[in-house]
Amino acid sequence: MQISDCGLKPSFALSNSRSEIHNPQSDALRRKPKMSEPVDQLPVSTTPYAAPPQPDQTPVEEPARLGPLARLTGTLLSPGETFADINRKPTWIAPFLIAVVTTLGFSFFFEWRVKPDWDKFFQATVEKRMGKPLKDLPPEQQEQVKKQLDIQKKIATTDLKSPLSLLITLARTLVFYTFGFLIPAGIFALGLMFMQAKTTFKKILSVVAWSWCATGLVGLVVTVASLMVRDSESLRDINLADPAGFVPSNLAVFLPTGSSPVLGAIAGSLDVFTIWYLILLAIGFT
Repeated sequence: MQISDCGLKPSFALSNSRSEIHNPQSDALRRKPKMSEPVDQLPVSTTPYAAPPQPDQTPVEEPARLGPLARLTGTLLSPGETFADINRKPTWIAPFLIAVVTTLGFSFFFEWRVKPDWDKFFQATVEKRMGKPLKDLPPEQQEQVKKQLDIQKKIATTDLKSPLSLLITLARTLVFYTFGFLIPAGIFALGLMFMQAKTTFKKILSVVAWSWCATGLVGLVVTVASLMVRDSESLRDINLADPAGFVPSNLAVFLPTGSSPVLGAIAGSLDVFTIWYLILLAIGFT
């Protein structure tokens, strides 16, 4: 009788049969996973990847724009914030109109308070230029000079009783501030252009206009106060050829009588309001 007849196999046959028994765990351990299959990972959801929620992009609200009066006072009290508002919305018409109106008002006040003798002033100016008194000229030349003096008086003075004089005063003031704003703005625009600064001419003009308007208005208020406290005798001694001398706001006041004209011009240019104006320009352009 053979062993195989009893249903038994040799030991080597049993070992082979054991190795042929299917073991899932051993198969999984022996089998090398493919690169596309995850290793020792929990089953993941098949939900596609979703981007994280974006925060609400609410528009940033701009601060409320300042009105003309707020800009005027802000230029004097808080120039940094005011010029930032002017940079967002540059305007030059409002300061231009304020400067024109206040200058016209000061012209009327000056004529009423000081009552200057313009005939004497213009005659002294001509005589100084010619180097001789007007009466020493021939009669024909005297008449010609007097006609020129009349024209200069109509252009340079304000007659409150003459509508033509009022119109001339208005036109003179408009021309003065037009060039007074445009010329400095053009100079600063060229300088900033060479510095490759990113700005516009309208912004530069707005900074110039508001700086001039603010400091000029304070200067007029101080001048009015100075003229109001003077007596009639001191008002007659006012030098009409030197409007800056109405208020002692520059270093020329401290110079002794008879000082050099060049030194007087340099000291007169160092005016408090001029320095203030330049400081405001520096703040506005930064």
